[in-house]
Amino acid sequence: MSSRTSALESSKASGDALEAELVQAIDALEFVGDRTATWHDARTTALLEPAHSLPFYGVVVVEPETPVEIKGCQIETSNGDSTTRGRFYVKRDAHEQLLEAAGMYLLVVYIPRPGLPQVARAIVPATIVDELLAGRWYEVGGSRSESVVAKLAWSHVIDPAGVDPSTRVGDRR
Repeated sequence: MSSRTSALESSKASGDALEAELVQAIDALEFVGDRTATWHDARTTALLEPAHSLPFYGVVVVEPETPVEIKGCQIETSNGDSTTRGRFYVKRDAHEQLLEAAGMYLLVVYIPRPGLPQVARAIVPATIVDELLAGRWYEVGGSRSESVVAKLAWSHVIDPAGVDPSTRVGDRR
């Protein structure tokens, strides 16, 4: 990361790149811009079914017109002198809207290098994510767009035993 790029800008740019790639790669998704809704990134346009490269947790299909919030996190992140598994960053207000709309999360684990290789994906109902976030919410100060957030390690949703950092999603058989 260059000295001109803050961690927040880098996370935002990575998130935007992942969203664009996923909406292009998954036929049943269409992009939803921030002018339409700031609490989700896409919606289904057709029935979305699980695939080897897109497992579903807690649901067998996703109906058309379902809002989908795309969240990405790095496979590992710095934790002082060592590393820890990456975490999904969830804003409370957006999460509450997704819950109310019976929406889904499309969670993506990636490696922070050019092309942002994806090593794991999962579709998870907002209700299940809500249960996983219980007790994790905290207030943030400053001039941020949100006041209450939570972080969730990807390993709380996706089994680490099934994640191979050397293999991109879709390359596994």
